[in-house]
Amino acid sequence: MFADLHMHSHYSDGTNSPKELIEMAKLNGVRTIALTDHDTIEGIKEAQEAAAIEGIRVIPAVEISTSIEGVRIHILGYNVDCNNQNFTKYLKEMSNARTENTRGMLEKLNSLRLLDYSWTDVLNHNPNKIWICSLDIFEAMRLDGHFQSRSQWKEFYYKYFTKLSPVYLNLEGFTAKSAVEIILEAGGVPVVAHPKLIGDDTQLDNLVKYGLKGIEAHYPAHSEGEILKYSDYAKRNGLFLTGGTDWHGDFTEWNVKLGDFGIDEEKLLLLER
Repeated sequence: MFADLHMHSHYSDGTNSPKELIEMAKLNGVRTIALTDHDTIEGIKEAQEAAAIEGIRVIPAVEISTSIEGVRIHILGYNVDCNNQNFTKYLKEMSNARTENTRGMLEKLNSLRLLDYSWTDVLNHNPNKIWICSLDIFEAMRLDGHFQSRSQWKEFYYKYFTKLSPVYLNLEGFTAKSAVEIILEAGGVPVVAHPKLIGDDTQLDNLVKYGLKGIEAHYPAHSEGEILKYSDYAKRNGLFLTGGTDWHGDFTEWNVKLGDFGIDEEKLLLLER
């Protein structure tokens, strides 16, 4: 695979450093990567510095995670200008909102006596992190002896931090439309991530109206038939095709290694033309 365009570092909800991602890409023969941390670009400089040594190319990117009325739509942005002030302001506001959302759910879980762990302890384990998510709570609790293994993460997440949880809070105010628009403003290419996981293909038409430029067809959760379906949709609507493993290190949901999914050099050149 020439380019894996979907992966996460410990700056969002992965377990690898950007440097480790570069080393894995080199080992697996991947020539180009996009570091697509959720709602932050903090790891890109570190990735680019490591990549310069290893001869890997890093595309500056992000994955903006919107959830409106229970519909989760994630928008990937490629070749974004990391110095665009409106773009960085948007990401900062979103990171702050997501952190507050996480804090609110933890405090409700504590008040219902479903958990017993303080927000202060979470912060102590993540002193320099901009966006704190449910995974950071789990890791802090694991380090403090409340869990024995990272294999317990999925059960913890679904029980306490999804719509199945009695304390679930929607994150309002950040729409898929705003995500597409801010990526365009930053000179980037907005691409809808893992469309199957949205659970509603009719959402794609709205995204195209907002200015969507691509669709992530090559993805571990997509069957061959779904890859063909989304590839056909891209062709009919003049969209770029992208792909990636959605790597999260030890918390990667799929049985894949970095570089198993992505695009070839020809598709990458079309994306960047």
